[in-house]
Amino acid sequence: MAVRYRRLDAIFSDHIAAAPVLRPVPATPPAPGPRPVIDSAGLVVDSEQRTVIVDGQQLTLPYLEFELLAHLVGNPLRVHSRRQLMESVWGRPDTGDTRTIATHIARLRRKLGPGHREAIATVRQIGYKYDPRLVRAA
Repeated sequence: MAVRYRRLDAIFSDHIAAAPVLRPVPATPPAPGPRPVIDSAGLVVDSEQRTVIVDGQQLTLPYLEFELLAHLVGNPLRVHSRRQLMESVWGRPDTGDTRTIATHIARLRRKLGPGHREAIATVRQIGYKYDPRLVRAA
């Protein structure tokens, strides 16, 4: 039984095959992702420049604190479980150690200052959410 390979036949054949008809592919919209600049009640998070501005003053945040804040502010009023935060921000599955997240949240609250710290609300037994309505006027 002879095995035929169409691709090799096309390459090594003496005849010219008809060229395939190429159709234009419609442009796909960019995948939804985090917005580059999020402005929420005096808190500006710029993901492209990796800057955070609180009431006109720029904050310097370590990588994970910035990612955590950008994730929370980018999804306001949504409750994020500790497991979701570990997977989306840290990029690894939850190992059951919730102190890591609690420590980073505490540091973020301290750095955001008294007017914005309540905006990161703890949802007991579940996780955290960012609620811009809880920002107090300075």
